[in-house]
Amino acid sequence: MERTLLNLSPSSASDFKSCPLKFKFRSIDRLPEPTSTAAARGSLVHAVLERLFAEAPEARTPGRADDLLVALWNEVRNEPEVRPSDLVEDDEQAWLAESKTLLGNYFKIEDPSALTASRLEWWVEYELADLYLRGVVDRVEEHPDGSWVLTDYKTGRVPAEMRETNAFFGLRFYALVCWRAFGVMPKAIRLVYLTDPSVLTLTPHERMLTAFEKQMLALGKAIRRANERDDWRPSPSPLCMYCSFQDLCPAWSAPAAPPEAGAGCGPPQE
Repeated sequence: MERTLLNLSPSSASDFKSCPLKFKFRSIDRLPEPTSTAAARGSLVHAVLERLFAEAPEARTPGRADDLLVALWNEVRNEPEVRPSDLVEDDEQAWLAESKTLLGNYFKIEDPSALTASRLEWWVEYELADLYLRGVVDRVEEHPDGSWVLTDYKTGRVPAEMRETNAFFGLRFYALVCWRAFGVMPKAIRLVYLTDPSVLTLTPHERMLTAFEKQMLALGKAIRRANERDDWRPSPSPLCMYCSFQDLCPAWSAPAAPPEAGAGCGPPQE
């Protein structure tokens, strides 16, 4: 029987790397998840920046960004799949003000009127062996010399130095797709952090992306093996505190065993 393509995006690949069981719940079982205030804020800010770059350069101002923020939120604020499940009306203006602060921070980092975005929210894809890589790049700039710069907006905290490599996982994924699909090695990949306004930049090179390609192929094999064996092991970590599936996870729902003498503490139990 012909094997079907395994679809992977940066987020689904990261899910499996961090916790195979979360990958199963989210990508295979497709269990519903509540929309968090942080996720909704990130989506709204991304949408505003996309609309902002569709404006004429001289119109890309902080005031225009604020107007777009209010207009876009009014369009979707009552849609259940968009509105955070825990956002009550009394807190809505404060939540929206936090989004406004993020947009204000963006203007501390870049002057969008001086930038030319060649592509916004650009869907890219590439078939690698029996692995289908796909996803959306926030922004691509094509320079006159033919080089590309890929930019990803982040509304979370800037990672500690030791975690910077992991932070670039998604952009290395997209750099690999651009290299393989279009024959273009991006000149730079940039993470634009809006909470603590700053930019992290990495220069891709062939050795880096070749190694990442091998990592993706190995990840694909691991996912297929887990599926064939129905072996989706949870990986308890501090990230569990933000997981929507904690109530379903055996690492958290199983009763705690009595500790052995001299043994350390296991993962916390609810």
